[in-house]
Amino acid sequence: MNLKSLVFGILICILFGSFGCESWLDVQPEDRVTDEQLFSDVQGFRTALNGIYVELSSGSLYGGDLLVDGVEVLAQRYDFSDNTSDISRLCTYNYTTDYAKNKFEGVWEKAYSLIANCNKLLEYADKKQDILIGDTRDLIIGETKALRAFLHFDLLRLFGPIYATNFSDESIPYNVKYSISATSLLPANEVVEKILADLDEAEHLLKNVDPIIEFGPQNSDSEDGLNYDTFRTQRLNYYAVKALKARVYLYAGNTEEAYKEAKAVVAVQEQWFPWTPYQEIMGGTKAPDRIFSSELLFSTYNNSREDIFTKYFSPELDPAAVYAPKDNLDGFFVQERDKDYRYNPIWLSATSRDYKCFHKYENVDTDSPMTHLVPLIRISEMFYIIAETATDEREALAALNTVLYNRGLTELEDGNRLSETIAEEYKREFWGEGQLFFYYKRKNVPSLYSYTAGEDIEMDATKYVVPLPLSETDFR
Repeated sequence: MNLKSLVFGILICILFGSFGCESWLDVQPEDRVTDEQLFSDVQGFRTALNGIYVELSSGSLYGGDLLVDGVEVLAQRYDFSDNTSDISRLCTYNYTTDYAKNKFEGVWEKAYSLIANCNKLLEYADKKQDILIGDTRDLIIGETKALRAFLHFDLLRLFGPIYATNFSDESIPYNVKYSISATSLLPANEVVEKILADLDEAEHLLKNVDPIIEFGPQNSDSEDGLNYDTFRTQRLNYYAVKALKARVYLYAGNTEEAYKEAKAVVAVQEQWFPWTPYQEIMGGTKAPDRIFSSELLFSTYNNSREDIFTKYFSPELDPAAVYAPKDNLDGFFVQERDKDYRYNPIWLSATSRDYKCFHKYENVDTDSPMTHLVPLIRISEMFYIIAETATDEREALAALNTVLYNRGLTELEDGNRLSETIAEEYKREFWGEGQLFFYYKRKNVPSLYSYTAGEDIEMDATKYVVPLPLSETDFR
């Protein structure tokens, strides 16, 4: 990691009440508050960890480029055929423009700055073993190591090789120390090993102390108003760690372990992550739950989530600026779209457009936290993983049909279209959640249709692998 990425300082803030409060974080220079001051008590550790969670919502990460912008553009979600700006060139995987270079350098630097803050917290946890103790220690260290793995994994998926064919190729650094020295670029399979090692340790630390195991997500304020043990799906909780392991194992081609981890999460689905009912999505409600909030395993709380809608999708934008598939929405909702819970409440017509716009992140009139949540891992992905990895076709079919049923769609009668339907589901389920491009890359899909270019684009490593930023390579 380059020097510029590291000198971001410690994330610090004053914690006010619940996880949903606004005044959690500001990125400050280190001379404003010293490390020793920040980590002088348990509150300081909580503050630093909360700050990392809040910064996941930055525009370079899960408030933009790893959510609705960069990676979704690469997945050919949008039609920019009437847009001649640099974004239309990104649709053809032209990574040589200043626009593309700056966009993905922003992802790299922001992610590694948060990784550096994870490492700083872990360094002081080791130094301050007399301060950070007991269950609180295990919870904070477990979540921090899981966050470090989570961020590295998405960097690997974006900048690393096509793993299915080139798993031993050089990829990214895996940083486990807060240091100003550049660390080595590792083969992708070694990065996966380190990701899984962090997740194994996180699981071990969390399994006896995470309140979600006994009490569930607890998505409401605690009696003391501090909420350290509530709103667990807004943190990398025990089940989110298991789900992330399933995602990583599937990426690495270890279907047996991916299946095992997904099954462990699905086992508690009915108890802790129930399917969002029809009446909360489609039944004429004035506050539709467009993110299916009860099904989220891990999400960010973004007080400015409405800005995602107004910046990218609002029909009030100049037509060329609207991120939309235009009249190509049928390419994603290929069947039974009017029955699909993910269609009518999310894709809405406007008098100012002759196509539907994407409203998943528009605010709704409710006091529920759901209007600020951004999905990062959801329970449906675990069913898709089981459908893809189960050795028994009946079990695979049952897993996929469970999702189809709970999305209002007709269930499959046999396995003839199993793989095809899983692919269709990734298109429908994860709209605006940054997962489709990574699905295509994992499967090494040979061509993608570009609505912007109006033709199929043959895919290969030059398109699937985003080049490392110059700020990284120039230091080597």
